[in-house]
Amino acid sequence: MSRSLSPWVAALLLIPFGAAAADTPKVALDPRVEARPDGTRELVIDARIEPGWILYASDFEQPQIGPRAARVTLAGGEQAQGPLHSVAPREGHGRSFAGEYRYTYFSERGQLRLPVAAGTGPVNGTLRAQVCFEDSGLCELVQQEIAAR
Repeated sequence: MSRSLSPWVAALLLIPFGAAAADTPKVALDPRVEARPDGTRELVIDARIEPGWILYASDFEQPQIGPRAARVTLAGGEQAQGPLHSVAPREGHGRSFAGEYRYTYFSERGQLRLPVAAGTGPVNGTLRAQVCFEDSGLCELVQQEIAAR
């Protein structure tokens, strides 16, 4: 019996695990905190979306089967002072075997805003959303940590 590896086994060992297209980020986030005139603050999340992909926005009623609306969960005891708001999203309509639904989304660029309590510290949290590639219908869930000052 030979102790050398066959060429196909050696080739498999050279392929990095998880090196698939699904591992590349589809959305790049640029979060910041803006002061408001009333003394409260607003978490502002600017999103750059890869060409051909869409990011579902936050301001639609999530259907049982269909797109997942963007949500932000704050960390460190921080409390939202209102709902997450999508700035100028596009509107779409879909249909599944559960019925018709309406959704909003961003293409190329988008902005989400969340009112937070007054303060001076950073705002940390997690964005949970969904992106889809329009040509193929491939969809992926997004979960990205946010740290804004």
